[in-house]
Amino acid sequence: MQRIRAYIIELILIGALLAAVGFFGYLGYGLLRPDVVNEPFSGARALTNVSNQLDFGPRVTGTEASLRMGDWLVEQLRLLGWDVVIQPFTINEQVQGRNIVAVRSPSQPGAPVALLATHYDTRLAADADPDPAQQQLPTPGANAGASGTAILLELARTLDIEATGYTVCLAFFDAEANVGLPGWDANIGSRLFVESLPGSVPRCAAPRFVVGVDLAGAQEQRFFQNEAGNPTLNATLWQVADNLELGARFPDQSRPMPLSATTVFSATGSATADVMSTDYPYGATLADTLDKLSADTLGAAGLVLETWLEGGP
Repeated sequence: MQRIRAYIIELILIGALLAAVGFFGYLGYGLLRPDVVNEPFSGARALTNVSNQLDFGPRVTGTEASLRMGDWLVEQLRLLGWDVVIQPFTINEQVQGRNIVAVRSPSQPGAPVALLATHYDTRLAADADPDPAQQQLPTPGANAGASGTAILLELARTLDIEATGYTVCLAFFDAEANVGLPGWDANIGSRLFVESLPGSVPRCAAPRFVVGVDLAGAQEQRFFQNEAGNPTLNATLWQVADNLELGARFPDQSRPMPLSATTVFSATGSATADVMSTDYPYGATLADTLDKLSADTLGAAGLVLETWLEGGP
């Protein structure tokens, strides 16, 4: 009988020990979470984020691939500790779209808002493809769609919100890629978002800064300032790049740019800028594939944005 009691006591002690190990292991995991440890932006991880999006296929607004990829994006953002708001909308009473907005705030009350914007949808038709037989097919959207989303998702992992002093909003807009195609207007998702503020996402209302991120991962890519952007914000971002010894990638020159998610913010009083290619040749073609992208380019764009934000813009 004494042996049995001793054996039971031994089992209880072992169980308690294992529970303690599990508990402290959990605490250790919490200490290593990316929202606690200030990890550097990784271009390699951003490139993996692009690859993960491409695995869903073309993410055309209203398709099953778009829905599944959006669900994956929402899950990733929530796992990283961000509050996520989903804004559904309908186009022409038929096509279902949705914006996805992730928000985090510092402990400082009344912090101003900085918003980074991209789009996650891909173009319905590869109408710029050199092969006429392929011009009705949807684009893969590696750089035109996935690169901006990949950069913002990696920033969600690495950004030190307390250091920024800002409420940071990461806006992933839908229905932005089909401008010029029959039945599609420009900036559908971003325009709906702006028109719905402040009611839709009150914490992201009246952003002080809006930076668009798109077409931001091509090999050997250089980033020019959007000549329609805010001169002071442009100068600040490009000075950050120069301080990081990335001036060759961010030459101090401006260019006209196509419509982007920042276009609709320009009339709201927010200072806008874009980190975007002006000369990527594959955007509306079937050649917009992963092999055209570079972890170095994604890393340079992400590092500039992270350094700028954590410096308290």
